[in-house]
This record gives sequence, structure tokens and C-alpha cells, in this order.
Amino acid sequence: MPETLPSSATPAFGNALLDRPPRRAAGPGTSATVPLVGAITVYGLTMAFQSTSLSLFLANAVHATPALIGAYFTARAAAGIVVNQAAGWISDRVRDRRVLLAVAGTAGAIGSVALAAVHDYALVLVTGMVFLSIGGITFGQLFAYANTFAAAGRRDVTAFSAVMRAVFSAAWVVGPPLGLFLLAGLGFRSFYLLVAGLSLVSAVVGRWGLPPVAAPASVRPERKRRAPGGRWKVPALPARLWLLLAVVLVLGIVNQMYFIDIPLHVTKDTGHGAQLVGWMAGVTAAAEIPVMVIAGRIARRVGPGRIVGASAVAGIALYGLLPFAASVPALLVMAALNGVYQGVSLSIPMVMVQDEAPGGPGSSSALYTSAFGVAGMLAGAVTGAVTTAVGYGNLFWVCAALSGCAALLMAARPSLARARS
Repeated sequence: MPETLPSSATPAFGNALLDRPPRRAAGPGTSATVPLVGAITVYGLTMAFQSTSLSLFLANAVHATPALIGAYFTARAAAGIVVNQAAGWISDRVRDRRVLLAVAGTAGAIGSVALAAVHDYALVLVTGMVFLSIGGITFGQLFAYANTFAAAGRRDVTAFSAVMRAVFSAAWVVGPPLGLFLLAGLGFRSFYLLVAGLSLVSAVVGRWGLPPVAAPASVRPERKRRAPGGRWKVPALPARLWLLLAVVLVLGIVNQMYFIDIPLHVTKDTGHGAQLVGWMAGVTAAAEIPVMVIAGRIARRVGPGRIVGASAVAGIALYGLLPFAASVPALLVMAALNGVYQGVSLSIPMVMVQDEAPGGPGSSSALYTSAFGVAGMLAGAVTGAVTTAVGYGNLFWVCAALSGCAALLMAARPSLARARS
């Protein structure tokens, strides 16, 4: 049964575009979407190469301790919060969102060149906080563009966003095993120069490859009203949205703790090679793709909150079993199950926030991304503390407990709606 909502609330996936059969200007498979698919694919490869190698780079090239590795991800996430909020505010007020994509891709390229050039922890930390954090806004801006693109073309925003998210995951099917294969042959210096080149391609495609799209009036940003005394009044977020953001926060912590820790757990605890980490990430992404597409299409019938809640419950079992998986087949099975978990927990909440948050798609995407940024900040701190104290494998028990917390928070949303109705 879908979540119960008060009559005055805006239900998730319940805007005018989604309540009626969409009038399609062009389907998601037409030539109008090709540049967007290309931009998401290139950025997905860039992130797949960078994300699956960064923990190994810090441990093996920079020789950072587990605590310093956690501190790096915490600082990166803190910088990302500031950058994403600024980008969201700017993106809904500039005529062309594609300019931000060019700036972000260029900054990401500079950050990757810095990884190739320096192996001093302090310099790696500073350049990552500045340039890689700016490069990180590409994800939110690409999906804000996709939201506007779908709405302007009278497409089903939920289904279209799920398909674009699946495209991003498709890049992760190939990217991690290919990236770690290249890393083994090239070394960190040449590998990160290659990543810098991909970031530049992302900048070029984002700026000059995507067609210009004007935001429909229904999704233009709301103007802040001036309150008595000359102060600007910022629209308050409803309590249900705060709970949703809390779910995003907790699931984000779980997701990012996993990705920080799994390369180190596999290579240092179980004794397998780094290429297995790439194959696991590819299997995870391959499992995500059909799950995201199916979840996006059935969300309105089943209820998006119930889907996310069920996924969080499944995460308790998944992460509770992961410390016992040591063989290659067992780790690959866990990676596939993690893909099912992430296929729901990383796609449906993003669209729910876009649908429920006030303001334009850039602001709502930045709200989601900032919650994810806070999650990264906390994930880095928790990962550093736990792995220093009890080792890499035991971190997954914390992931299981946090998945249970996310399930409880999502279950509280319908109760809150009934109490306010």
C-alpha cells in the first residue's frame, strides 16, 4: 500500500506531469537524448575510474593511515557541501546550466592532474577539497538537466530519471574492472592523467554537446519573499521532507562507507588482488541497472517509500553477511546483492527529494547532493575511527545497523502524515 499523505501535502512523484499520462515530445530512446546519454556515460566512467582507485591510491601511493584516509574523505565531503549548495543556487538562476558542467569538468581534470603529480598527503587533501569537489557537482547538474529535459519534453520524469541513472550505472559495469586493469599496467601517475582527459571530455560534451533546454514555468525557482524588517524569508521544509533527507543521509553513509572500505577489505583482509575490487564494482553496477529501471516504473503503484524501506531492511541482511564472505564467488554474490540494494536506495530517494523539495530542479538536486555530502563527511570519520580500532571487515556491522535506522525513518513518514491529516 502506498504511503498515506495528508490532503494538503504534495505526494512523492505526484506533480502534474506524473499524475496524468505524459504527452511525449520524444521518447527516451530518440536522438534528442543521445548527447545526454553520452555526457552521463563519460562522467560515469570518470567517476568509476576515480572512485574505485582512490582508497588504494591513498593507502599505497600516499601511504596514509586508515585514520588519515577517513579524514581525507571527511574533508572532501565537507568542501563538497559548500560547493554543491552554491552550484544549486547558481544553476537555477543562470540561463545555461551547461556552463556549470563545463566548469565542473575542467576542475575535475585539474584535480586528477594533481593526483598524478603529487603524492604528499597535505597537497592531495587540499587539491581534492578544491578541484575534485567542484568536479563533483557534475552529477547533480547532469540530473537536474535531465529533470528539466524530461519535463520540457512532457516525459515521465520518474521513469526518465531512472533510465538516465541506469545509464550512469552502465558506465560502472565497464569502468571499475577496466580502470583497475589500466591502473595495474599504467601506475597511478599515467592512470590519473587518463582520468583527467575523461574529465575534459565530460566538460566539452556537457557544454557544447547537450542541447539548450529552458525550464518550464512549473519548475522555475521560487522567489524568496522579503519578510518584515527587510530580511529574506526562505521557504521552510516540511517535516516529511526532513525525514526523507535523514533517510538519504543514513543510506548515503552506508553507501560511502562501503565504497571507502571495500577495496581495502578485499586487498588487505581477504588477500585478493585489486582487480577483484573492479569486478565487484562492475557486478554491482550491472545488478543496479534493471533494478533502477523496474523500481522507477513501479514506484507510483507500490509507493516509493515502501520500496526504499524494503531495500533498507534487505541491507541489514546484506551487510550482516558481508564480513563472512571471503572467497571470490562469495564476494561477487555480495557485490550483486549490493547492486540490488543500491539500485533502489540511490535512485528513488533522489527523485523523491526533487519532487517534494521547494524551488527548481537545481536547488532540489543540490539539497539531495548536500545531504549525500554530509553523509560522506560522516562516513569518512566513522570509517577512519572504526577501521583503526577493529579493522576493515567489522565496519560492515555498522553498515547493517545504519540500514536498520534508515528503514525505521522511512516507516515514520506515513505515521507523520496520518498525524498531520
